[in-house]
Amino acid sequence: TGNGTYNKAVLMNAAFIYASSEYDFQCFVFHDVDLIPEDDLNMYSCPIFPRHMSVAVDEMNYK
Repeated sequence: TGNGTYNKAVLMNAAFIYASSEYDFQCFVFHDVDLIPEDDLNMYSCPIFPRHMSVAVDEMNYK
């Protein structure tokens, strides 16, 4: 926005638009770089409905 503020949503939207224009992806997984998966058994798949995969965050004491 010109004021030095980092907007993650704008970056993700730009990446989505670019990837959609270059490739025929049918599924997108948006992953926060600051939320490292703690369980390597998490399945990255593309179900019919969108879902939020981070059900508990250590920063919030898993609440």
